Amino acid sequence: MTHANASRLVLLGLLLFSIVAHSQSITRVAVKETGCSYTVGRSTTQCSLAPGMTLIITGKNLGQPGIVKLCDCGPAQIQTWTASKIVAQVEYVTPNAAVAVETITGAWSNSVPYVALAPVITSIDVGTCTFVANQSTKQCVILPGAEITIHGKYFGRGGQVATCDCASATIISWDPDWTTHASPYNDTIVATATDAVCGSSVSVEVMGVWSNPVPYTTCGY
Repeated sequence: MTHANASRLVLLGLLLFSIVAHSQSITRVAVKETGCSYTVGRSTTQCSLAPGMTLIITGKNLGQPGIVKLCDCGPAQIQTWTASKIVAQVEYVTPNAAVAVETITGAWSNSVPYVALAPVITSIDVGTCTFVANQSTKQCVILPGAEITIHGKYFGRGGQVATCDCASATIISWDPDWTTHASPYNDTIVATATDAVCGSSVSVEVMGVWSNPVPYTTCGY
């Protein structure tokens, strides 16, 4: 090997070392609301995430503020960002996705998988009727044009409400407190039923993930 070739190999090695040493990497992902912590290369159980939750990312060479992505959707809302720690509020989640960081230079970190939590309906109000999921036995009557108030968690910024295998309900308001007090809990949706089918149920869909179904009735009306 000539001296020139040896010098090139040394320079190439130094360049590769520099790239690896300064590459952006996530070493740990934690979720404030649940206390879950996932350490890259060590943990085997992924953390569960839902819209409104606070994500704490620890890493190396994260640089100046960029974006945090959890899916092919809008990025998380950055609260604080340093070269070793990012705190962000989750906006959207989808199944089979991962957390990744893009720095201001356009460089991407490694990705860390998570479990997307489905929206959960805890109760619905229709007129003077209230139906509590997994508790109530008397179903509320829903007819086309009825206004439904849906209470629950993990509703996020928006999605759709279904009352049957038919046209989606018309959304009147979707978690109106989100812009000033985003939270994974105590979410509220108000919608008007476009159609109703006896023996069907009310469900909420967010980013392709469906909630538990809440039954209602039209029978005899």
